[in-house]
Amino acid sequence: MAALPGVVCTRRGNLRRMRIAALIATLTAVAAVVPGTAQADPTTITVGPRPESITRGWDGKYFVSIQGVPDLGRNDGEIRTVNPATGEVKTFATGLDNPRGLAFTQNHLVATDTDKIWLIDKTGTKRLLASAAQFPHPAEFFNDAAPAPDGVYVTEMGARTKMRDPNGFLWPTDSQQALDIPALGRVYKITLTGRITEVVSPSRKNLVINGTAPSRRPGHLLVGEFFYGNVVEANIATGQRTVIATGFRGIDGIEQGHDGTIYVSSFDNGAVWKMDRSGENPKVLLKDVGRSSTADFYLDERGGRLLVPDTSHGTVIVVPIR
Repeated sequence: MAALPGVVCTRRGNLRRMRIAALIATLTAVAAVVPGTAQADPTTITVGPRPESITRGWDGKYFVSIQGVPDLGRNDGEIRTVNPATGEVKTFATGLDNPRGLAFTQNHLVATDTDKIWLIDKTGTKRLLASAAQFPHPAEFFNDAAPAPDGVYVTEMGARTKMRDPNGFLWPTDSQQALDIPALGRVYKITLTGRITEVVSPSRKNLVINGTAPSRRPGHLLVGEFFYGNVVEANIATGQRTVIATGFRGIDGIEQGHDGTIYVSSFDNGAVWKMDRSGENPKVLLKDVGRSSTADFYLDERGGRLLVPDTSHGTVIVVPIR
C-alpha cells in the first residue's frame, strides 16, 4: 500500500511517534493531578459594591458582606451568596448598614455592622444579637468575626480614627502620632444568647485590631493588628500576648491552616501573604491590588485557595495557595 504524503511508515518512525505520544500523555496526567497547576493565577468574581468579608455556611454556600455606599445610616448593606464555580451572585439578607465581618457558627451566620452585631438564620431573617450599648467598654467600630466554641469572637478596632494622616495614609511607625494612638482595641466573645465577655484586652501589641481567628493552639486566638501590622497570638486564659510576626501594615484578614500556616491580607497594601506557624518564611501570594482592597478572606484548604474580597473593585479574588 502506498504511503500517504508526509507520513513515515518505518518501524523507527512509528517507535518515535509512540514515545512522543507517551511523553505528552505523561505530562498531561502530571498537570492534571498536581494541585494548583491548572489554575496558577488568581481569578475574580464581581459581587457588588464594597465587599468586605466572606465565609462558608449552609450547604457549602459562600456568603459575602456587601457594604454598599460608604455613608452610614443608608441601610443599603446586604449579605449575598456567591458561587465561585459559576460566578452566580444572589441577595440573601438586606437592611444592614455597612456589614463587615462574617462568621458561620452553630448553624447561624453572624455579621458585624459598625455598632451592632446581627444574627441571621438560614432564611436570611436577621435579629439583633448585640448593640454597642450592651458592651462593658465604649465600642464604636465592630469589624471582624470568627467562630467561637459557644458563640462568636468579634473585634472592636479601637482608636481607628487616630491612625491616619490627613491624606488617609497610616502615620509612620516612628512618628509622635503613632505613639499618641491610645490602646483601645479589644476582642469580645458573644454567645448566641447575647452574653458578652472580653477575651483580649487593650495593649500596644494589639493597638488597633482588625482581624481575628482561632489559633491551632487550644485556648489561643490569632489577632491581626492593623497599624503596625503585628500578627499576635493571645492566650485567652492568661491574657499573655506574643507578637509572632510584624510589618504587615494594614492587616485585615487572618487565618491559620491545619498545618499551622498563617495567612494574612493587607487592606492598605492590596497584598496577601502566608508564613509558617512561627511567623517565619513569609511568601507573597497576591500583590499590587491597590489601596483599600484585600479584606477579610476565607481559607478553603480542601479547595487549595483563598477567597479574598476586594473592597475597592467590588470583586472576590480566588487565590491558589498550593
